[in-house]
Amino acid sequence: MPARPLRFVRSVPANGSTNVSRAIKTITLFFDKNVVNDAVWANNRTKIRMFRGSTRVAITVTRIRDTVDFSQRRKIFVHPVSRLRANTRYTIVISPNLKSKAGDTLGKTVRVHFTTGSNGIIPTE
Repeated sequence: MPARPLRFVRSVPANGSTNVSRAIKTITLFFDKNVVNDAVWANNRTKIRMFRGSTRVAITVTRIRDTVDFSQRRKIFVHPVSRLRANTRYTIVISPNLKSKAGDTLGKTVRVHFTTGSNGIIPTE
């Protein structure tokens, strides 16, 4: 029986969110399997990009390392390097080659969109 593909579960801010604070420092991506294990992290941290329109936005991609809490092993954190622009749509693109510890991949490109407000609210988990 073939392995079940890795699945993107949700994000904070949620896909389609509006009026997101320009001051947001972290976008959290949730998956259904361990995506931060040392065996796959070198690959995975290069498989996430962020865009403002067609312009790439500088980001840092991080994880919580070596945790016993399984829920933390399913999270990847995206940190924009600069403050986001007001009233602007942003897209995070996750490569189909993102892998779980077990070697399962997403198998398709995942896009998460959100729009900032003039001031906006900072989303929480």
